[in-house]
Amino acid sequence: MKPTRIVVAALAVLALTLGVGAAAAAPDDAPSENAPAEAGPPSDLPGPVPEFVGDIHETVRGFLDGTVENLGQAVSDLTPGDGETPASENAGGD
Repeated sequence: MKPTRIVVAALAVLALTLGVGAAAAAPDDAPSENAPAEAGPPSDLPGPVPEFVGDIHETVRGFLDGTVENLGQAVSDLTPGDGETPASENAGGD
């Protein structure tokens, strides 16, 4: 046998082996027999976050675009301490 044919045959066997292995390792779309009947997120999800969390996100964006100079101080001003409400909620007058 010529060396070229041996190399081609070896590459063909390698390609077939890799192709079959990849197909065998691919997950099926069908659910497993051991999987629970009802799949999905848990029903006891956490409640909504406090309003000041959105304010913190806006402050971080402001720091990234340069409108906020001191991120630590800005976040400290927004977050409540022990039993306090954040400054943004006090300003609402509720």
